[in-house]
Amino acid sequence: MTLSDEGLMAYYIHTLNQCGLFLLDEEDMLVEYRLFEEFDTGAHTFLHPSNLERLHASGYIDQDTVRKSLELRSKVFALQKNGEWDIQAFRSSPNWLEVLRLCDEIKSSNPVWPHPPNG
Repeated sequence: MTLSDEGLMAYYIHTLNQCGLFLLDEEDMLVEYRLFEEFDTGAHTFLHPSNLERLHASGYIDQDTVRKSLELRSKVFALQKNGEWDIQAFRSSPNWLEVLRLCDEIKSSNPVWPHPPNG
């Protein structure tokens, strides 16, 4: 079964909604669930270049959002590669602040997500 463009967009938005500066005020257990389970899965899948290009081609996101989403994905992978993929690093690393801010920037630049031209 193939995921529709609308469904893909819903998962993309869900992924972004798991991450942001709001997490700094949350308890560790909630942060761990949202980031290291929900966001991690979504970053690998729904921030993948082919999915972002599909969303762009369908009119759901613009090219700037594609670029920022790819940058976000790259920063997330760097955190994982550099051993900063845990709650202690989340609470102390400036690299995590960059990820949180970029995620919020993507969301704030798209307060009302665009709909495809014919849908």
